[in-house]
Amino acid sequence: MSRRSRLKGKEILETESLSRQHSTGEDSHSEGENAIEKGVKRIKLDERISQEASVASSSRRSSNTEKHAKQKAYDEFQIGSIVRVCLKNFVTYDSVEFFPGPNLNMIIGPNGTGKSTIVCAIALGLGWNTSLLGRAKEISDFVKHGQERASIEIELKNKGRNVVITRMIRKSNNLSQWKLNGQPATHREVSSKVNSLNIQVDNLCQFLPQDKVCEFAQMSPSELLVQTQKAVGEKELIEWHEALIQLREEEKSLTTSIKTDSEQVENLEKRNSVLEKDVTRFREREAILKRIRLYELRIPFARYGVAKHLYDVAKQKRAEAHLEYQNLAKESEPASARKNELEDLVSRSAKEKKRCTELYSTKKRKMEEIATRLEQSEATSENIRKDLADLKRKERARKNRIAQLRNEIAELEERTSSPPLANDDSDIRRKNDDVVRRLRETQPQLNDNKYNQDEINLAARNVEREMQMIKQQLKELDDVKRRRLETIRRVDYDTFRAYEWLQQNKDKLSGRVFGPVCMEINIKDMQYADAIENALGNNNKIFVCETEQDYHTITRELCDNRRMRINVFSPKATMDSFPPPIPHQQLRSYGFVSYLLDLIEAPPRLQAALCDMSKLHAIPLARNESDINHDIIKGNRAFFKYYAGETSYSVSFSKYGQRFSQVLTNRIKPSRFFTATMNIEEKYELEKQLQECQMKLSRFDQQLSDLRKEYGNLQKSIELLYGERNALTEEKRKNQLALREFERLKVRLDSKRDQLQRELEQPASMMDEENALRRDFSKIAKKRGQLVTQIKKIMEECMQLFSGRILATLKHMQASSDLNALERQTQDRDEALKQAHIKFSEADARFNSAKSVAKRLLNEANAGVEGLDAETTRAVQELSHGMTLEELEDAVASERAKADLHYAINPSVIETYETRKAEIDSIKSRLSIKTSRLTKLTSDLATFREKWEPRLNSLVKEISQGFSNAFDRIGCVGEVRVSPHEDYDKWGIDILVKFRDNERLQALTGQRQSGGERSVSTIMYLMALQELSKTPFRVVDEINQGMDPRNERLVHSQMVQTACRPNTSQYFLITPKLLPDLQYHERMKILCIYNGEWQPETMNWKKYIADKKRSNN
Repeated sequence: MSRRSRLKGKEILETESLSRQHSTGEDSHSEGENAIEKGVKRIKLDERISQEASVASSSRRSSNTEKHAKQKAYDEFQIGSIVRVCLKNFVTYDSVEFFPGPNLNMIIGPNGTGKSTIVCAIALGLGWNTSLLGRAKEISDFVKHGQERASIEIELKNKGRNVVITRMIRKSNNLSQWKLNGQPATHREVSSKVNSLNIQVDNLCQFLPQDKVCEFAQMSPSELLVQTQKAVGEKELIEWHEALIQLREEEKSLTTSIKTDSEQVENLEKRNSVLEKDVTRFREREAILKRIRLYELRIPFARYGVAKHLYDVAKQKRAEAHLEYQNLAKESEPASARKNELEDLVSRSAKEKKRCTELYSTKKRKMEEIATRLEQSEATSENIRKDLADLKRKERARKNRIAQLRNEIAELEERTSSPPLANDDSDIRRKNDDVVRRLRETQPQLNDNKYNQDEINLAARNVEREMQMIKQQLKELDDVKRRRLETIRRVDYDTFRAYEWLQQNKDKLSGRVFGPVCMEINIKDMQYADAIENALGNNNKIFVCETEQDYHTITRELCDNRRMRINVFSPKATMDSFPPPIPHQQLRSYGFVSYLLDLIEAPPRLQAALCDMSKLHAIPLARNESDINHDIIKGNRAFFKYYAGETSYSVSFSKYGQRFSQVLTNRIKPSRFFTATMNIEEKYELEKQLQECQMKLSRFDQQLSDLRKEYGNLQKSIELLYGERNALTEEKRKNQLALREFERLKVRLDSKRDQLQRELEQPASMMDEENALRRDFSKIAKKRGQLVTQIKKIMEECMQLFSGRILATLKHMQASSDLNALERQTQDRDEALKQAHIKFSEADARFNSAKSVAKRLLNEANAGVEGLDAETTRAVQELSHGMTLEELEDAVASERAKADLHYAINPSVIETYETRKAEIDSIKSRLSIKTSRLTKLTSDLATFREKWEPRLNSLVKEISQGFSNAFDRIGCVGEVRVSPHEDYDKWGIDILVKFRDNERLQALTGQRQSGGERSVSTIMYLMALQELSKTPFRVVDEINQGMDPRNERLVHSQMVQTACRPNTSQYFLITPKLLPDLQYHERMKILCIYNGEWQPETMNWKKYIADKKRSNN
């Protein structure tokens, strides 16, 4: 597939390659094989066309001279420079190998031939991530279409043996394998080796790919400082800067911490000083209470000593009383025997007396019961006599009631003798019917009025609900805008701040300012939101001004003064300047739905700006990939970009040869801003409906007002009619009451007559009742006679029992007399014995009490000192040695009096004081450590700054001198300054440029200068770094795009002079075109990339160069 040939000292590489193309269906694989077999689309890298033409023509030089020249050129490579690059199946290349020079390498070729692919290969081959390139995200996307594997091999200059790094990419699993000098290695080992050679692909000052050119000007001053130090500074400079940043952060944190701790200590000491007097009093009181506790610990032992003495005395007295009692008991034994006999006789006589007494009592109770029964019968007789008297009183009362009834009957007969006149109420009924009729006529009118009001109220409520729904829908439509604004705040805070400033300062603007764009447009069909946001890209956040004056106002206020990084645009063209590439009808024949412009709603001026910036009028869209034929679209050449399904297709055409096309595909990212859209027509319709609802409510309010007036009049009429009806009803009621009263009196008269008849029929029943009472009285008299006989018999039995009791009483009296005489004879002896027994009992009780008290006091004393430490025990003994109980109690009372003079302090106050004191000591200890550390930090900061700042200023001064000289040569002004700050992470490098005489020096930003001015500034800065660079090589991709011919020629001259000096870093400049008659240098190496089917299988370079010379002459 590839071969390398040497032609008279000139290295020419011929490689076969398939141009980037997209094949569909079953033909893709066969087409790739045919292209490889036929060897079409050759890529030839022509090295040093002008400089080495003489080398190719002078083939008769000796081989020794050639070898010497090659060795000399090889020695000029810096350590870490790229000596060789070999690619296989990488993006557009089948297989290619080329050898760059040690100084300026210009890689030139038409657009789409694979120049930037070489840049990608260098970055990926040296171990960096795909995100660095700003292109495809996955590494597998760099494998050539139709191939499974790709490889990148880069050889780097090194002391001794060169370093060869190989990266093999597998498409199926999206993984890479690494080799270092032919041996398997890890990504970490490769990165470590690359870093050791000071290669910084992620540094824009060293490696500036095509898609990252614009980012260089957008770097913040602090980022530019870091990247510049990495590119041209020594390792110590970077380490000092990092150390200063870390030390400054620690210093700020420590200063804040020391201030906080100092304030806290001061606050705690002030609060504790308030409590010190209380603490002193508390401690004095605690000392007194401690002495009281020690005395109180000794008092139980003193009390036990007193109790022990009382116990010993009680024990001696108990023994003496017991001996005395025993002696007296022996002397009184004979008299005791006689006393026992007499006591027995007294007991027997007492029992006989008791028996007679009990029998007597029984008979007496029985006699009393009979007497009670007798009394009861007497009471019954008395009741019968009373009942007879009651019968006589009832008869008299009956005669009185009969007389009263006759009087009442006579009165009622008189009142009912003349009945009331029958009133004719027909007139009342007629009047009432007339009132009812008028009520019936008025009530429906009132009900109809009420019904009409309810209907209108119901309709009004329905309209109000409809208004609420419309307002809610309008609110939801407004929420779309708020959600987009919130997304902007999260994604780009500067754009959010700029939007807020515009909302608050509309009075400062002369026209309308749209933006950010994502807030101003609405998408008609949300299924295409991802494609529209993808097509807009960063233009989603751009601000569009209607007038040039507003453009300058916003850039001055926001970009210059507030340092906001935003994009502002002021379009000149109108929509007439952006016709579609092909008509819409023809567009659908390709399978497209419409252009992206047709899918959005926006003001015409904003649409024109979007067409100018993002070409929405020229980008078509298809629903699915299957709806379109990519080959037909490429053949038509009408579109540079289009969308199908979830994929975007970017089409580019070569400007040389047969103008072949290439297509880049990317997966469309999900939309962040257009997650919802607002339908303008729907909003207008809703607002119109809301206005109609408000008009309906106004009409309903007027109708309700009229109906309520009518309703009030009808209610008054009905109230008058009800008043008339109530008056008629009251008159009718009075007539009816008079008739009912007459009927009631007649009923009462009949009742009185019946009652009189019952009273007259009662005398016969009263006579029967009197006879029954007299028979009961006779029966009770007989029963009383029987009871008197029983009482007489029981009285005789009681007399006999009474005689027996007298005899037993006499015997008891005699025996008791003898016993008393004996007791009088032995009384003194018994009294002495009794007193001896009492004395012994008392002595025994005192002994037991003293014993119990002493034992209890001993236990209490032991319990009080149990668990005491030796020091407390010794303090108790020393404090109370030789003191009696009274002295101890006096001492406790005295100490308590002293303690009372010191009022009690809440223990929590003391605890708070001690806690604060401990906290103060702890914080002071920390403060001492922190203060020492802060002093050390301040010293270290000064030391590092004394080393870093002069070196940095010297470095920037050299860069500024080269940058300024370069700008002077192109008729402009440029300067590079150090931007100091109290925080070392915010130190930066400011690039100041002036391209016109009427301007002042302005900072280089991604918004202020034009694309060409940014490119000039960027390349001049990189050139200023060239001589100072510590990096082995630099890569700049298409930096000259956007420059005018004058600036491009001047910049090219500066680049050649700077990059072709001896002992400078290797330089790669990628460009699709060069101006004629540019300056070249013998140290330059030009790599030309040819791509196309018209390329020959072989190339006679000798003949080609000779022909080229003749044509130039």
